[in-house]
Amino acid sequence: MPPESADSIVRHFIEKNGGVIVYVSDDYGFTRALRNMVSRVIGLRGDALLPFTSLDAAVDKCVELREQDIPFVVFIERMIESRPSTDFIIRLSRECPEARMIVLTWEATQETVAYFFELGVSRVLVKPASANKVIEELAAAISPPMELRRQMEHCANLLQARNYTAALTASDRILMIRPDSARGLAMRGDALMGVGRVDSAVQSYMAAHEANPIFMAPLIRLAEAFRDMEDERALAYLKELDAISPLNPDRKIDIAEQHLRQGEHEQAERYLDQSVRAAERETRSMVGDLTERIVDAVSGVAPDLAVKYLNRVIDTKRVLGRDDLVHFNRLGIILRGEGRWAEAVEVYKRALNITPEDAVIHYNMGLAHWEGNERMTALECFEKALKIDPNFYSGSVGAALNIGSLYLDLRYTDDAIPFFEHVLTLDPENDLAQTKLAQARRLAKSQPESARRHHPPQEQGLNLDALPDPPQKKKKKKRRPFTNLEL
Repeated sequence: MPPESADSIVRHFIEKNGGVIVYVSDDYGFTRALRNMVSRVIGLRGDALLPFTSLDAAVDKCVELREQDIPFVVFIERMIESRPSTDFIIRLSRECPEARMIVLTWEATQETVAYFFELGVSRVLVKPASANKVIEELAAAISPPMELRRQMEHCANLLQARNYTAALTASDRILMIRPDSARGLAMRGDALMGVGRVDSAVQSYMAAHEANPIFMAPLIRLAEAFRDMEDERALAYLKELDAISPLNPDRKIDIAEQHLRQGEHEQAERYLDQSVRAAERETRSMVGDLTERIVDAVSGVAPDLAVKYLNRVIDTKRVLGRDDLVHFNRLGIILRGEGRWAEAVEVYKRALNITPEDAVIHYNMGLAHWEGNERMTALECFEKALKIDPNFYSGSVGAALNIGSLYLDLRYTDDAIPFFEHVLTLDPENDLAQTKLAQARRLAKSQPESARRHHPPQEQGLNLDALPDPPQKKKKKKRRPFTNLEL
């Protein structure tokens, strides 16, 4: 039986399966050409074509089609309005994992093609392309050889169900049809890994990589396998992946993490810089999320790098909004952990330029002042936070304990006591709160009532020199004595 023609595959997809073609392009020449190809070459009306110039509208339509169980193929330009469409590809892959995408581009390097395949793109079409070439690529995205496709879908379902023994048998059938199938070999590796035959799985992944060096799945599996075994070969495979597909910013963080584990901070920083540059070039809307991942990776071992990348994401924003407060708060906490409380205060002040009435920012700025022994300024920050939201600390043992402790430190015992009592309603066995509550009550009994209560400085005429010095503590290079509140 002769193989189906590309025209008949596309016709069957649209007429029998009710499929549609979504295309996202600001190239009006290609838009007209695609309509002509579908209507003239295949003989179909143009209502099977859904054109979009808005990326958001295109994603929304694809989600709607998925929810209605309508099959679709997406043509997407590599560049939309002079910006890479990588954000769209990533978002569509997440919203519609089964979406079949064809990227349209005027030029394609091995690096960009590899990255597209990693993101879930089915085909890459270099323009200008003949009508026959467009239809062939469309048919290839819709339907690989029938029997091979059936076996691959069956094997993928078995792997998803974790039926690894049956998946191993199914992968043998795939390799009987096409012995050099990189995807089949990678699936066999997944099945072998599932049944615990790690060495055989690694060999299968290596064979898959040799069968198709640009196919990323085998190398990704290899890197994961060696990372799980804490094998130094993980770094080698990650770097090989990076050489094939250098546009992937997440993998550069994986490489940096491996270098950090080995104490190689300079090498790690080099890859982190490359990661941020790649994200700024390809996936600008995801730079914030990427930076959060970088900070998570480095803050425990290299806080200076965490400060660097948080400052970078803040400084590169053209317009700062409430969504960016998490970066300011995180940066302030890290600076304070390094003993750089004055710098932390400046960071919190910048955050308050965005949202002056944010109780959490005022509270954390108070902690920074307190760490700098500026107790009255710290108290002003705490009380500003309480004025904005009297219950902002509710449910937080640490925050209530901190506020009560500062009041007690300043001998405002009547103000301190309710906070310690609140801690004990949350954690009745909290030894520190019990000790401080008892201390506050004892001190209150020995104080005149006027001294126990706190009043604003301008009304009370408080003599700051008469305040007792805070207890002397042994100096530490890094300390985190207070509980921060996250946004």
